[in-house]
Amino acid sequence: MAEVIFSDVILTIIQLSGAYLRYLPFSREISEEKLYALKKWFILLSLASFVLDLWILSNGLSYFAFKVILLVGWLPYFLSSLIIIGKLSQHIFVLGMQAMWCFMLHAFAGTTVAFIRGTMAEEFLPLQITFYLIFFFGLLPIERKFFIELLPTQRFFEDKALKWCISILPMALFIGTIIPIVEVTFLTTWNGRFSRWFIPVFFLLIYRSMSIMTQKIEEKRLTEQKNRLLARQMNSLAEHNLLMEKNQREVAELQKNLSENYAELKKLINADKIHEAMNFISRQVEILDSTRLQQFSRLPLINAALSMHFRRAEELGIKITHTIDLPEKFSTDESDFAVLISNLLENAITASQKQNPSAREISVIIRHMSGQYVLEITNRYDYKIKFGENGLPYTTQIGHGLGMGSLELFTKKYNAFVNFSQENGLVRVNLYWNDYL
Repeated sequence: MAEVIFSDVILTIIQLSGAYLRYLPFSREISEEKLYALKKWFILLSLASFVLDLWILSNGLSYFAFKVILLVGWLPYFLSSLIIIGKLSQHIFVLGMQAMWCFMLHAFAGTTVAFIRGTMAEEFLPLQITFYLIFFFGLLPIERKFFIELLPTQRFFEDKALKWCISILPMALFIGTIIPIVEVTFLTTWNGRFSRWFIPVFFLLIYRSMSIMTQKIEEKRLTEQKNRLLARQMNSLAEHNLLMEKNQREVAELQKNLSENYAELKKLINADKIHEAMNFISRQVEILDSTRLQQFSRLPLINAALSMHFRRAEELGIKITHTIDLPEKFSTDESDFAVLISNLLENAITASQKQNPSAREISVIIRHMSGQYVLEITNRYDYKIKFGENGLPYTTQIGHGLGMGSLELFTKKYNAFVNFSQENGLVRVNLYWNDYL
């Protein structure tokens, strides 16, 4: 009985260790509340698993009972993680990778027992699972690093067709490896024993090489994206300077002709042409207004970004409605917010240009209250948008996607909440964040 309880404890720990490995790829993004719920369910499931496995092992640790527990016992842990964390495609990918890793450790353990005892038999199963745990905890630093960085770039999971091809690959390889030996009890030759762990080792090495390569590609893409964002910011500043120079020239020209305008006005008044004089004054006011940049904020970069894009939208026949309420100072970096506004408005203007002229409209709302800020940009776009699993639109076209890139960077830096939606032809992005001076 003592051997049965010992084996049951070891098998329960093995199931928990597998659940732990499957948790690691999501550990950087899981909230404290979800982590607490995950721990609670893992503890409850391990207790239930211990009791159930004790019943299965009532006649001792047989080869059949050993395989049943290992091949089925992971399922409750997997389902609880999936329900709490979500991300089905990523979970399937992680499950396949964890299965390959654990299969390799079991192969190592079985080979070690065969080396020590000269053979592998049912009576040595407790020793095999003990060696499994020894290998697991001995390799834990490597396992932590490997599984924390396990998931490939998020872009792979944004495409619906591509993400399932990637997700099922490790599990398909694992199933293809395990099916031929599921009915085999113990291998009697060293060639057969080595063959069990050669495929997982080879696959994991290949995957690690591919993972490093894709990571470098993703870093290069992010660098290029940041460079494009910087270039767009510089272009916006250059455009703003040109606009300021144009306004200054217009004002200088207006000042130069001011005496002539006064003389003309005096002439009209002396001739008692009051109506003509009033029309002349109205025209001069319109000319003066056209040379003035609208002041939406006392923050120069943000004001420049709004002024330029609003003027550009109006020139393209896009109706602009706005409610801007920003303080004179706030701790959010002004250049970060100006770049974000520029890129989001650029996206909205580009999308509006694809609409019928009568349906071109953009709404911008920026408000603050007690340190909480809201940015909302709405535009009409009747074509279907593709959304990734992060809830943001995505595109595979080179040179596009800057708006969503800047939005993602902003949300991470300022811990902002973002909601992007498309409903009845209206595309709306809402951004909320706290900003306490």
